[in-house]
Amino acid sequence: MGINDRFISYLIDYEILMTSFPEIEFKETAIPEVGFEVIDLNSLYQMADQGALPMLGKVHRINFYNLIIFSNGKGRHLVDFSRLPVERGSVIFINKGQIHRFDTSSRPGGKLVVFTDDYIRKVMAATDLHLFSSSHFLSSYLPSFKLNHTAVQSLLNLIDLVTEEYHNNQPNIPYLQTLFQAMLIKVGEASPSHRGKVVSQYHSHCFERFMKLLQEQFTVNRDAHQYASMIGTTYKTLNIICKTMTGRTVKQLIDAQTILEAKRQLVLSGTQVQQIAQGLGFEESSNFVKYFKKHAHMTPAQFRKHHEGGQG
Repeated sequence: MGINDRFISYLIDYEILMTSFPEIEFKETAIPEVGFEVIDLNSLYQMADQGALPMLGKVHRINFYNLIIFSNGKGRHLVDFSRLPVERGSVIFINKGQIHRFDTSSRPGGKLVVFTDDYIRKVMAATDLHLFSSSHFLSSYLPSFKLNHTAVQSLLNLIDLVTEEYHNNQPNIPYLQTLFQAMLIKVGEASPSHRGKVVSQYHSHCFERFMKLLQEQFTVNRDAHQYASMIGTTYKTLNIICKTMTGRTVKQLIDAQTILEAKRQLVLSGTQVQQIAQGLGFEESSNFVKYFKKHAHMTPAQFRKHHEGGQG
């Protein structure tokens, strides 16, 4: 099965799950020992034209990671209700659990790299370099940025090497893993989140643990002090760490995660507001409506109507 065939199977899964909650699962790569693949965006647009990828231009949720490097054209890529402008040199991260939509109208060109959290952690554990932190894939406070001309050309050259090796009859697995690692390092060193920011390894570790716990427990725990205690630090320290890393307080990150998940479910599922409220840990749906309106400046029903049809 080729790369494009597997991507079609992702979207087939999406259509099957539309009756409950649309989510695209990660399929085993062409080379199981290599947990990533590179897909040309133009090939996806062509398949959409042929009817093979009818959901490409609609919002969908993924349970793996996407790294998109744009090489030509201009457009907008939707990530969790933010329409991000893209052009040559733009880089977008789509994290596990996020929703996004390809721009099938403007069709900016580039490369899509798909991989799992297990693979990224395996790769990062094998290197002593900290230019690229896996916290990129635990938070979405900086989902996109722009590379300069030299950086984007270097990155595209690396991707060409990956593609060439993938098509060898007997691909060199360690070489492919090294190329993937090099791609992440190139992106990481160019990321604005790492420029002029000195963060100790301890603080970085605390932040990653907090973000991981938040994603796992936000539906049952929205107490900032409890999160600090769970990762073995004080509320004050955790607040400083979060503000340094994201510009947001612990409470603001908790609220942002809760509201974001509420928005995803309102748009991607037909579940009643009362059920969504209960699933997010609100005993009374009226409390959820007030909470949502405070942060989203509209009621859940108004938000759902505004995004009706899954177009984002």
